[in-house]
Amino acid sequence: MFAPLLQRLRFGAGRTEIGEFLRHELEDHFGLDPLGLRPDAMAVRVVDWWESAGPAGDVASA
Repeated sequence: MFAPLLQRLRFGAGRTEIGEFLRHELEDHFGLDPLGLRPDAMAVRVVDWWESAGPAGDVASA
């Protein structure tokens, strides 16, 4: 899940796209109920982290 998430972030995915990705993975891949896991809230945190890290935050280039 980490590599596809980073790829989406690198290509400029926003909170909505990241939230949808997380929701899909939780539900379809892991078989969990995404509602209680708050994928939208996690998407906000992930995108904020990514944006605050700036270009040096691209761990794939390290």
